[in-house]
Amino acid sequence: MASAELLLNSVSKKSLTQASPSAPHVIAITSGKGGVGKSSISVNLGIALSRMGRKVCLFDADTGLANINILLGLTPKFSLEHVLFGNKSINEVMLEAPHGLKVIPGANGIAECVKLQPRQQMQLTRQLADVEGEYDYLLVDTAAGIGEETMDFVLAAQQTIIVVTPEPTSLTDAFSMVKMLRNRGKRSHFHVVVNMCGSTKQAREVFHRFSDAVDKYIGVKLNYLGFILQDESLRAAVTMQSPVALFPETDPSCKNFFRLAQALEDTLSKLTPKASFSAYWQTQYRQQNLARVSAPISAKSKRTPTEKPTKAAPASDTQQEPLSELRTRLLTMINQGDIPATRLTALIDELTKAMRRTYPNSEPAVPPKVSPVQEQKPKLKPVQNIAQKLYSTNVASAPRHHYDVHRFGSQQVLLERLRQQTDRPLIQLLVDMAD
Repeated sequence: MASAELLLNSVSKKSLTQASPSAPHVIAITSGKGGVGKSSISVNLGIALSRMGRKVCLFDADTGLANINILLGLTPKFSLEHVLFGNKSINEVMLEAPHGLKVIPGANGIAECVKLQPRQQMQLTRQLADVEGEYDYLLVDTAAGIGEETMDFVLAAQQTIIVVTPEPTSLTDAFSMVKMLRNRGKRSHFHVVVNMCGSTKQAREVFHRFSDAVDKYIGVKLNYLGFILQDESLRAAVTMQSPVALFPETDPSCKNFFRLAQALEDTLSKLTPKASFSAYWQTQYRQQNLARVSAPISAKSKRTPTEKPTKAAPASDTQQEPLSELRTRLLTMINQGDIPATRLTALIDELTKAMRRTYPNSEPAVPPKVSPVQEQKPKLKPVQNIAQKLYSTNVASAPRHHYDVHRFGSQQVLLERLRQQTDRPLIQLLVDMAD
């Protein structure tokens, strides 16, 4: 904790409020409701900017339905979970898309930034700071709606593009989003794209109706960035996993996004980024850290001389950190292919010890009674027993090991099962699977 705190405090206060000269324009692309074509616009806008010679990084921050890689026909091998625990750098996680567009796929994990422990916090902010300096634009494709994670991503960005359609539900949900952001301190740099409209006239009518309501009842000025016409080519492009921005520049569908990219360039041409994306998360960490430090002091000062201190809650965030890191190490090993049984045994043993430290008052399961015949069999330690069942061999004696595909399925299947069972201790999950 102390070392991470010193590292974070070494960052000057200026870096939290002013970006470096090479900082990109950070733009959150969001919407009040789903199904308005937000991710499609993010992908095509990113490609159009790249084709115009700009260095662009597209950050998939939809923690629930991350699909940027699907729209581009890309298959990610790693996620930000590997970045958070130091297994990979962001550059290693990135995917290469057409025309030099870079993609950070499925940004699962960063939404939990304010809940991370100091070491993961520093790892993340450092990686983000490294990424920012290499690009002209950092496009952040958020989830739809007004969830806490979406609000954090939008607030962390310098500019916000809100995607709406002529549908009343899209406009009312977008209105609620602007109101929520205004209440949390964001008052400017809102840009609107009207998608799925029938004509230029309809797009402008929709924008003015929406803009007038936001100005009157919320007090926020909106900028009209442009529109995307209703286009069957966009739907076909999703099916083919080939965005329309890859079409020739003379194609009408492609022209829409080049026009939108040029409008964005013109709007931001006279603006200099005032804060970096990583600076927001650094500030969040400072606020959370101050709250953690001040809370115990406040509780202690309010206690009367005769009042006894309450028992500490089990499994605090700090105690759970080793379990999270060990889980990531296990998933990484499984994802890499064949795992030596000795390494698996050692890692499960670490998990067992970490679980006992985290839950010191938990009672061990009472072993079932065995017959005298069963007692004659050599006893294996629980960890060895699990490894033996996973590999269909005796860990202590066999020099070579074989993964039992018939019992557990492919290692990819095992990986998915481990990822899905997040509500149970990993050691208990492995025991149940081995039975």
